Amino acid sequence: MSEVSKTDRLTTGVVTFLDVLGWKGVYDRKLDAISSLTRLIEGVRDKAEEKRGRITSDVQVKSISDTIACFSFCSESDIAAAIEIHGELCQWLIPESVESEIPVRGATAFGEFEIRDNIFVGKAIDEAAAWHEQSDWIGVHLTPSAEYVFQRKSAVSAWAPFNPPNKTRLSWKPHCVNWTREWTDRPRKVEEIKSKFRRLGPIVPEIAGKFVNTLTFIEAMDLPLPSQP
Repeated sequence: MSEVSKTDRLTTGVVTFLDVLGWKGVYDRKLDAISSLTRLIEGVRDKAEEKRGRITSDVQVKSISDTIACFSFCSESDIAAAIEIHGELCQWLIPESVESEIPVRGATAFGEFEIRDNIFVGKAIDEAAAWHEQSDWIGVHLTPSAEYVFQRKSAVSAWAPFNPPNKTRLSWKPHCVNWTREWTDRPRKVEEIKSKFRRLGPIVPEIAGKFVNTLTFIEAMDLPLPSQP
């Protein structure tokens, strides 16, 4: 049997990895953690179904333990639309995860990958996995591979430029999911977020930093976005 070449196996597309902050030991503070996470996964699958037809392939949603992974195979002409769809899914998922008291962080990459059942391989997989583990907040941002190909079409995009906090203290300003864009009463929503944070206690220093970074992002999203060239 002839060996299948790498180019025959790997396909280009968009990958988003997300995981739950504080999942280790979650059973000490939340008795329904599995049910809550299951509802989030089913919810994002339903949202992905609503996006069907906007690009040539459907968004696949997989899960392993507390990790949620979204995949979209796409042609070069569909890259921006696929990244936009992933952003819209995260726009729903992030506030829902906070409301469910299992907040998520994540990253979206673009490149080659292959999936079979719950096994994933490829450059985009490795990049998304590495960057989402470095995130130091509640939120989702583009990795370099996705940032270098993405073009935000308008101010109503799910994505907005921001310097995402990460453990390596790298200073750069990719696009991040603006999950607060639809808020009308921002002061009330901020107080609700803070109330949820208090329920996630004890708020030890390493957790407090993630909350502060998230609130800083929320405040920044209340400012006018920079104009596009």
